Amino acid sequence: MSAIFGVIRTDGGTVSERELGRMANTLAHRGPDGRHIEVNDGVGLGHCLLRVNREDWYEAQPIRDGAITLVADLRLDNREALAAALGIGEAVLRDMPDSVLLLAAYREWGADCTDRLLGDFVFAIWDGASRKLTLARDHMGQRGVFFHHGAGLFVFASEPKALWAVEGVPRRLSEEAIGQRLLFPVDHTLGATLYEGIEILPGGHVLTLAADGARATRAYWQPRATPEHLGRDEAYYVDAYRRILGEAVVCRVRRLGRPPALLFSGGFDSGAIAALTAPVMTEQGRRVVALCSALAEDAPPPVHDARAAAEAFRDYPHIDLRYFVRTDETPFSDIETSFAATDDSAGTAYVRRGLYRMASAADTRLVLDGMGGDLTLNVRSGAMLGRVLLGGRVPSFLRELRARRHATGRSMLHILREDVMPALTPLWLSAAIRSWRRRGVPMWRMRPIAARFAQQLFDQEAIDPDRLTVPGPAYYRWEARRLDFLCKAAWGQPNETILAASEGLELSRPYFDRRVVEFALAIPDTLHLRFGNERHLARIALAEHLPVRLLLSGPGNVSESPDMYRATRDSAPEALVAVRALDHDGRLSRYIDFKALAHSIETIDPSERKGLRALHRASRTIALARFIAWFDDRNR
Repeated sequence: MSAIFGVIRTDGGTVSERELGRMANTLAHRGPDGRHIEVNDGVGLGHCLLRVNREDWYEAQPIRDGAITLVADLRLDNREALAAALGIGEAVLRDMPDSVLLLAAYREWGADCTDRLLGDFVFAIWDGASRKLTLARDHMGQRGVFFHHGAGLFVFASEPKALWAVEGVPRRLSEEAIGQRLLFPVDHTLGATLYEGIEILPGGHVLTLAADGARATRAYWQPRATPEHLGRDEAYYVDAYRRILGEAVVCRVRRLGRPPALLFSGGFDSGAIAALTAPVMTEQGRRVVALCSALAEDAPPPVHDARAAAEAFRDYPHIDLRYFVRTDETPFSDIETSFAATDDSAGTAYVRRGLYRMASAADTRLVLDGMGGDLTLNVRSGAMLGRVLLGGRVPSFLRELRARRHATGRSMLHILREDVMPALTPLWLSAAIRSWRRRGVPMWRMRPIAARFAQQLFDQEAIDPDRLTVPGPAYYRWEARRLDFLCKAAWGQPNETILAASEGLELSRPYFDRRVVEFALAIPDTLHLRFGNERHLARIALAEHLPVRLLLSGPGNVSESPDMYRATRDSAPEALVAVRALDHDGRLSRYIDFKALAHSIETIDPSERKGLRALHRASRTIALARFIAWFDDRNR
């Protein structure tokens, strides 16, 4: 993963090469193949280069062409189409890096060039003639750019840590963001980060900064179904599934300088990616390094892992299957290393760190994963059966009800409770039932947040106590929730991308490809559930590509972190004691109710789903407390 960074002074001040150099040094892990800066007339831009694709060998950023200076971290998937539209010949395109092609697109279409781009990208373009900065982020936010906008100063970078290399950028945690992570509100604050005075440009957005410091941000894209995919027959969707997902996968691997890695579970999401890389890998004489997180082969039951599903791909000649096996690691092991890598309390899973390190050791530079499959092509949303009944399709409901029982082996009562009733229960009734179960206690008091701090947030109207995330999802509003999840994924912080970059890797997610999202949102519900099983379309479209074991498998996913419950349960009490010892002068108890946190850990019932959720919340709260203490110590 390459990096971009820059400083623009709108107050007439100068930008020094020294401060740009400091920014470059903090992002050195993203620039093993070169770091360069360009400083001119109150503006400084910089670039760190990680060569991933063949055309990256021709990169020489920052690019200065007349009055325009450009830096970008990008992979353009529609190079040929752009070149044709711009009148660039095939011979010229062959040796042209993506950044030069982007510059030509900007000269032709201005900031509206984002409407024509396919791929993962962030870029910054300074137009000296108009004295205007254009900053843009790809459609689903697969790459990220953070910025600080103060009096006479605008600073941007691929990671927050680089911003602090510039004098005048605040280095303070946002109390509102801390409250958000303790209370889990429904509403998302666009552009917000964990830090005061630091924002992230949402995916699908363009920011412009004028010479006088005036800033404007606009959305150029949002997740939506494109008309060409609406109202088609089943044969169309089957063919389009293979074609569009295949394009998204192939675009990411066809021009690589080294073999790719794939975080692999053997399920439909990562399994489809693995299968669809076959033509390119065979042509190149390479193999995909498929990294699977699994338990030791002699691990005690009843914990389920991905080993059996992954082994079904063992005989695929283009797949190099390898395992990451947990030993004594816990969710809190070496957590400060992740803090330093991501500048965040999230994205600290030890499994991800281990998988990325394996990928780096395998001499790969690109790592793919199946994240987003559940939200796009391979939907497994709850209460699908109930939605069939809600739509008035009674014969289909009865047929699928019987098939569901046969496919899952579950009792009829279980199916009605889990797959039907949530879609039929009105939201007001669901809320009333939850309130009754809490004996009328407000939702926020079920969280381990200090009461005074919570009240402060409510009084400031920073968080609405009546709009907190509830444990049970509103299944019958799935389409609205699905769009909400996709938007939050696009607009948020790419913590996994940043963690991968700390290991010298570029992370990309085919299911968050613009083409995939626009197609997926057009697929009818009837193609997601059939014969009592989810992912019907995937089973049909990829019948010739996936193992029989997977095609015949039942519903559900396998965790990337098998036995995580046991590891967290066993380590949480000790981790809580350790973090309470860091509460000097109430710096942590100001935010966190440690008694409530301890009680939630002590009373967790592993036999209930809500117990697993409570343990997950508790571990995230401990990680947040550790992060606050770590950040405070680093600031001293």
